[in-house]
Amino acid sequence: MITNEDLLKEVSQKELLQLSDVNATGEIDQSVIDDCKQDSISFISSFITIPNNPSPLLRDIAVDLTIIELKKRNGFPKEAIKEAQEKCESLLLKMASKKIPTEVTSGTSSRPVQKKRSFVHNSERLDLTGF
Repeated sequence: MITNEDLLKEVSQKELLQLSDVNATGEIDQSVIDDCKQDSISFISSFITIPNNPSPLLRDIAVDLTIIELKKRNGFPKEAIKEAQEKCESLLLKMASKKIPTEVTSGTSSRPVQKKRSFVHNSERLDLTGF
């Protein structure tokens, strides 16, 4: 669903190294990142089913949750990450209630046509001379 490039759009290379290097090897630990990605996807799937073609917002939520999980593993204070997690949860709740789309659809899909709720006026005038 997300890649390291997606994570690098949010955090720098140095910060990603610091967050993932729990064994102090001086290199990015891909297994830690993959585990955090899987945890974030599991959290998302507790709200919605993961679509084949996720929307950009859903990808951003997955990135944010992965970064939050990395920060949790590094012992960041809960207060520092609480606001970001609450924001992600509220967006996921809206996605679960179908208020926000979770999947990118093609632009050629037919949308339902909104019915007009006004009266249709005839071009002919009514003859009211006998009344």
